[in-house]
Amino acid sequence: MTDSFDAVVVGAGPAGSAAAYVMARNNLSVALLERGEYPGSKTVFGGTVYRQPTEQIIPAFWHEAPLERPVVSDTLWFMDNDSAVSVGFTGLRFGQDPYNKFTTQRSLYDRWFAQKAAKAGADVRTCAMVDDLLYDKGLLGKKNKHRVQGVMLDTGEQLKADVVVLAEGVNAFLTKKAGLRSKLPAHTMTFYVEEILFLPSEKIEDRFQLERGEGATIGMLGFPTAGAVGKGGLFTYKEHVALIVGGYLSQLVERGSSPYELLQRTKAHPLVRRLLEGAETVQYKAHMIPKGGYAFVPKLYLDGLLVVGDAAVMVSGRRGTDLASLTGMYAAETIVQAKAKGDFSGKMLAMYMHKVNNTFFMKDIKAAEDGLTYYKKHPDSDYLISSLANKMAYEFFTVDMTSEKEKMEKLIKVVRDQQLPLKTFLDLYEGYRHWGVF
Repeated sequence: MTDSFDAVVVGAGPAGSAAAYVMARNNLSVALLERGEYPGSKTVFGGTVYRQPTEQIIPAFWHEAPLERPVVSDTLWFMDNDSAVSVGFTGLRFGQDPYNKFTTQRSLYDRWFAQKAAKAGADVRTCAMVDDLLYDKGLLGKKNKHRVQGVMLDTGEQLKADVVVLAEGVNAFLTKKAGLRSKLPAHTMTFYVEEILFLPSEKIEDRFQLERGEGATIGMLGFPTAGAVGKGGLFTYKEHVALIVGGYLSQLVERGSSPYELLQRTKAHPLVRRLLEGAETVQYKAHMIPKGGYAFVPKLYLDGLLVVGDAAVMVSGRRGTDLASLTGMYAAETIVQAKAKGDFSGKMLAMYMHKVNNTFFMKDIKAAEDGLTYYKKHPDSDYLISSLANKMAYEFFTVDMTSEKEKMEKLIKVVRDQQLPLKTFLDLYEGYRHWGVF
């Protein structure tokens, strides 16, 4: 059996659904294929959706999307064993329309996004595993490995299309098979685990100092990842709290740190324990994120083929979900142009790469490309900064019987005793470029 479409999109995450939605809205026939039982069934992420990027695709989406809470409080904790230095901001204006960002559960959000694509006219199919790409055989019946013309499902069913959009996520099986990307090395991958815990809304609001309906996020550096470069995070949902912990895969493996141990370690920290006391575990998930930077961004197009989202290594710092959606939109816009011209060649589809290269996030990805090298060479940088911040805070806030001058001398000694001051400065510089809340 063979069906034909203008476009086939592989993967119904934010990148794939955005691409399918925009194309369907422009009257293209689109198949959106999801290998899971439903969109969002196999994903985990930091728990926030940003308003400004997302409204580029669906204006005023917050009036209909399954969002949890608008975030009014962002805090970053530099943690040690029994303390934390916090840097944060609470802006009550962010709790009002049009908001800034929202916490959300991907299992609900991805399903809603795919439904938006379906309502726009896309043919959404779940439990649809794509085994291979179909290629043009040409006039002589010889396969042209570079001209994609559809996909082959594991059932043997073929879906023909003028163009295929690969939004298949970090593992990127088909992207590799097309020769656009090789396997990413472990030191460029981060691995995160998520635990969702039930906690009544009134307790969430009391413990996180929120009013009804407001949300908060807390990013955590240092202690949670046991010395590896990585991060922990807490996200408030309506009646749940999500805890995530993770870091660079190679460093976690070298330290023998299991995901479960990192979660338990973080939950046992006295400051986290107080926030989660009495909460009941509902679900566990895990996810890998490509953090290789610009050097590992593959070629994003071939004749009849585009790559978007995590498969394209479109991650910048803490931002991934919104960038995935934007790349899906840019891919769709390019395909709409290609359809109008009747030209799906790589030369035409290269316009997508041009669009991506001129975005704000590609500028950030390029600017941060040396960060991976730094963290590979100095895997203890986050830990040392967090440790130093807490040592200095304990010294600063201890009420003793020394003069202000002596107090300052003690603080300077704490800095010098930790490591060379230049190394501390470089750790701070790299951290500034890569830290964030969520």
